Amino acid sequence: MKTFKPLLGLLLVVISLASCSNGNSLRSYFLDHAEKTGFSSSTIPMSLLRQEGVKLSAKQEEALDAIDRVNLLFYRIDSTKQAEYTVERNNLKKILKDKKYEELINMGNNGVIKYIGTDDSIDEIVVFVSDKQMGFAVTRIIGDDMTLEKFMELYKMTEQRDIPFNFNLGSLSNIIGN
Repeated sequence: MKTFKPLLGLLLVVISLASCSNGNSLRSYFLDHAEKTGFSSSTIPMSLLRQEGVKLSAKQEEALDAIDRVNLLFYRIDSTKQAEYTVERNNLKKILKDKKYEELINMGNNGVIKYIGTDDSIDEIVVFVSDKQMGFAVTRIIGDDMTLEKFMELYKMTEQRDIPFNFNLGSLSNIIGN
C-alpha cells in the first residue's frame, strides 16, 4: 500500500504533463479558434476536388487518394486588431517550431510550408501564410502515405481546375501580396 500512493502520484503527474503538451498543438489551435470572432474555418470535402464528369489522370487520382481531409483557418485583420493579429501569428509560429514539423519551404516573414512524417510518407502538410494588411491563413492537409510528389500533383491540379468558391492551394499564397 505504501508503494501504491507514490506510483499513483507519479502516474497523475505524467498524465498531467502529457495533456499539457497536447494543448499546444496545431489541431487544438484549430479547434479553439474555429468559432472565435475574426477567424473563419472550413474543412474542404474531397468531393469538391473530385467533381463529377472531370477526368483525372492516374497521378491525380493517386494524389487525391492519399489525402483524407483539408482544414483551413483564416484570420482577417482590420485596423483595430493589429495587436491580436501579432499575438495569434506568433502563437502559430511557436506551434510550428515544434521538432515534429520538417520545413519544406520557408517564405521568410510571409510564411512557411512544413510537414510531419518522412519524405516518402507524409502524414500532414501545413501551409502557413501571413500578411500584415490581410491577416493569415493556415492549412492542414492530412493524409496517409502522402509524398512530396503527390502534394505537388495536387497543387498543380487545384491551380488548373475551376473549383467552386475560388478555392485552390495556390490561392492561399495570394494573402501574401505580390
